[in-house]
Amino acid sequence: MFEKDLDRARKALQQQLTTTAPYVSFAHISRNAEVHLAYRTFFGAEVAWWLYEERALRTSNPRFDTTDPVLTELFAKLDEAYIRTARFDHEELAATMEAAVKTRLNFLCRPRTTLKWFVFRGEPTKPLHEVLLRLNYLHDYDYLTNGIRSWAALRGADGSPTMEILSIVEFERIVEKIDNDAILDLSQKEFVKMLDPLYEYFAEINPEAPPQTIPTEAAIIFLDDKGAVPISQELERLLYREDMRWLTRTRFLEVIDKVILEIEEQGAGQPTQPANSPQPDTDNPDTPVSAEPAMEHPVVPAPAATMHSAANGADAAEPTVPAEPYPPAQSEPDDAGTRTSAVHTTSARIERFHREADAYLQQRFLDGLFAGNLTRMDETVAEILEAGLWRDAASRLDLWFARQGVDPNSSLAMDFSHTLHMVYR
Repeated sequence: MFEKDLDRARKALQQQLTTTAPYVSFAHISRNAEVHLAYRTFFGAEVAWWLYEERALRTSNPRFDTTDPVLTELFAKLDEAYIRTARFDHEELAATMEAAVKTRLNFLCRPRTTLKWFVFRGEPTKPLHEVLLRLNYLHDYDYLTNGIRSWAALRGADGSPTMEILSIVEFERIVEKIDNDAILDLSQKEFVKMLDPLYEYFAEINPEAPPQTIPTEAAIIFLDDKGAVPISQELERLLYREDMRWLTRTRFLEVIDKVILEIEEQGAGQPTQPANSPQPDTDNPDTPVSAEPAMEHPVVPAPAATMHSAANGADAAEPTVPAEPYPPAQSEPDDAGTRTSAVHTTSARIERFHREADAYLQQRFLDGLFAGNLTRMDETVAEILEAGLWRDAASRLDLWFARQGVDPNSSLAMDFSHTLHMVYR
């Protein structure tokens, strides 16, 4: 998805940075006004990560007291010199450009999900100071990244190495709360304005796009990530039934108004409004927009990255995750409002999975993810679909990917995730 746009962004960045010299200095990149600030920020964060690794090597040497004031003063000067002289060879330059381009588009379309994957890469925990370092790669939606930094500051974290560990589950809760709090008091117009970075991106990168529009698919993915499913479903209907491939701000606002009006008519008197949907304008009735968990399959393949390097993680082994039990299955009320047994619900979901994936797609899953072992595939699908909610199923799927060393951003893994997600739609 959006491969042409990625290719345009990739080529533009290559033209701005590629040189015949054996190295490109970070100083040259940071001063190049032609390079979008988001990409310069990404390169700067990569250099900062190199420096973090150098500091870790220094302090790990027990033969020297690196806390000595003389050494700390020298190290500070050395760090400044490292940043001033940092440079990228052709291989690292290409890898970092690729990572920057893909990460940015992923983050623009799916900020919550991209934050989780980019920071943790499937690992269950991360040191808090490394989480803060990873945030520095991301330029857009600074209300999210700054919100996480503010949360960390309240805990006394300033980015210096500490022993504090943050779990991916807690991180997701923090991101969701920050995002929901930001959305809570927004009018429809203000909510649409949140997509300004997306509109600016496609206006800059796609000369074929109609003026002041974004691909409807991009808006759908953004809304799914926010949990604003009723609005995304209406856009899906317009996309697939009316071929509305491009979305203006005005049309987007009309769709939001329409969905709110329909919900008001269908559920008059329903209390409270979810935090992850925009509030109606003052000239419209105060009605809720319901929400469901966000989609978990990537928009575009994200860069192979580990805790050691965002740009060059392909050179390192994928992180391993110790075996952990899956989250407990949850039962759900059926259409009559009664509780359905977990066995019956799981069986129905498995049948739905087989309807969603045709024989060709199931064979691809079997060969590419399960090495031809049909029993193993059936057992894995059943274990994932035991979860009563997509959020829980997605957590199980994330854990399975990490255990098996499967890149969750590969095309096959994305297809598998999407098929499982459709079971819960």
